[in-house]
Amino acid sequence: MRKMRVLTTILICLFTISGVNASEETFKFGSPSFSGIGKSSHYLTIENIEKTRKDAIKAAEKAAADKVIADAKNTAVAKFKANLESRFYTALAKQITTNIFGADGLQQDTGSFTSPIGGELVEWTTPAGTGNVVVTVTETDGTVTTFTMPKED
Repeated sequence: MRKMRVLTTILICLFTISGVNASEETFKFGSPSFSGIGKSSHYLTIENIEKTRKDAIKAAEKAAADKVIADAKNTAVAKFKANLESRFYTALAKQITTNIFGADGLQQDTGSFTSPIGGELVEWTTPAGTGNVVVTVTETDGTVTTFTMPKED
């Protein structure tokens, strides 16, 4: 009886199992670096990640350097110096204007001034027949800036 039960079980299993389908087992690398599929976009993605990280580090360093400079300009001494220089240059501009447009024979058609603070050379002249005033500022590094303004309306 026992043999009959085993035989029946085997027959039932054989009838219930339909055909088995199988395919060849193949291996594929998952990484594009090894398989070559999508390799260029994979490399571009890695390059973009590295560049973004480097750019973020550079931006953080620049921000830190800018903060140090801003903090140095924000001290009481730096503010005082900037205010003093501003007032000095305002007074200098007033003196040059008075010399150029002066009245009662005090007017000067040419002149120059060297700044004691920065060493810049300021020269002015009123070329004959042009009706203009030409102011030339020569900085200590050799940079020259020229302003031409009408003297008369």
